[in-house]
Amino acid sequence: MAKLSNDQQRALAGLLGLGDQSARKSHYPELTARLDELEAERRRYIRLNDELEQRVAARTDELLEANRNLQQQIAQREQVERQLRDARDAAEAANRSKDKYLAAASHDLLQPLNAARLLIATLRERALPSVEQVLVERTHQALEGAEDLLTDLLDISRLDQAAVKPDVAVYRLEELFAPLVSEFQSVAQAAGLNLRARTGGYAIHTDLRLLTRILRNFLSNACRYTDEGCVLLGARRRGDCLRLEVWDTGRGIAADRLEAIFLEFNQLDVGRASERKGVGLGLAIVERIAEILGYPVAVRSWPGRGSMFSIEVPISAEMPPAISQLPTLPSTGNPLPGRRLLVIDNEISILDSMRALLGQWGCDVVTATDQAGALMALQGRAPELILADYHLDHGVVGCLVVKQLREHFGHKIPAVIITADRTDQCRRALRRLDAPLLNKPVKPGKLRAVLSQLLA
Repeated sequence: MAKLSNDQQRALAGLLGLGDQSARKSHYPELTARLDELEAERRRYIRLNDELEQRVAARTDELLEANRNLQQQIAQREQVERQLRDARDAAEAANRSKDKYLAAASHDLLQPLNAARLLIATLRERALPSVEQVLVERTHQALEGAEDLLTDLLDISRLDQAAVKPDVAVYRLEELFAPLVSEFQSVAQAAGLNLRARTGGYAIHTDLRLLTRILRNFLSNACRYTDEGCVLLGARRRGDCLRLEVWDTGRGIAADRLEAIFLEFNQLDVGRASERKGVGLGLAIVERIAEILGYPVAVRSWPGRGSMFSIEVPISAEMPPAISQLPTLPSTGNPLPGRRLLVIDNEISILDSMRALLGQWGCDVVTATDQAGALMALQGRAPELILADYHLDHGVVGCLVVKQLREHFGHKIPAVIITADRTDQCRRALRRLDAPLLNKPVKPGKLRAVLSQLLA
């Protein structure tokens, strides 16, 4: 580096504020102090850097530990999720197995129950000594309770499995009310009650089968818990909806129990155990069906004065043509004398029971277990009506047998399908066949009404 000239040295010293040599010497203590400050600052920065590195290292260790804990939690969560999935799959499999078992067991139980109900109905219509008549009536009530229990168990199982799908169409209100009035008129009379119905000129948009199930439960409870007075089935318009109501003059329900009545296996206090009927599933079924249909259900009650149960359904602007109503028939007598009926069922006990009941009504009854047996028994002469079980032997369904018999004889023979199968698949098959359905166990009054309508 070239040596600075004197002028340059003086200029540089001036810039540094040191002046000449004597001036520079006077600034040495200041420079030394300044250097000490800089050194102290440097050591402080080194210390801060060391502390920062330590903190970074500590934080890194914490993050690594947290990451390890998180990975363990994720692994544990995945294990728990796998266990939950396995438990869910096992529960669903068990539920499906339970439903299949319940359906199969219920079907097998309904078969002999159906035969027993038909035989008891035959005995009830005979003139028996009073002692025997009492025994027959008690047997009828016991079988009716067993039937209600099995039906409720089947319905609640299907509703919980979302196996019920609404089949919505337009119906006249009298199509809904008339069969219910016909069915419960005798029930109300037996209980010493007066059943009344008020039907307006309305059409509703609904699933007739599901809505009928709801109103049937309302009417059944009204007759069950009313000691005297009347039961009223009516309708009130509320905007675009029609509120279907069932009123009674029964015992009523306390306000703090109104919500509880819709719980499963819950019944009102009925005093003695002998007065209890069913297991308290009726209103639980009502609530589930109402949720499926999307209809609001309401209840009002006045203890000691009566109750009112209602459901709101949408009104249809379209009014379908009127249909002939089922006739209200007496509970005894022979409304079908001389009619030739074919009964097809794979259960011999049911065939015997149907032959006894229909024969007592004055019908000429031909029975068979399959199509070949039916053609042999008919001897070339077509029946006036066919009653066929839906599930026959070897996977054959009654709908197919009815169709083939119609083709064989060359005309559309009226038919009724009787089954314990309550699936939508069965209903769709019957819709294509254009035949009414009666569920097992068959109610003799309903059977007689359907036969009379088809043969009118």
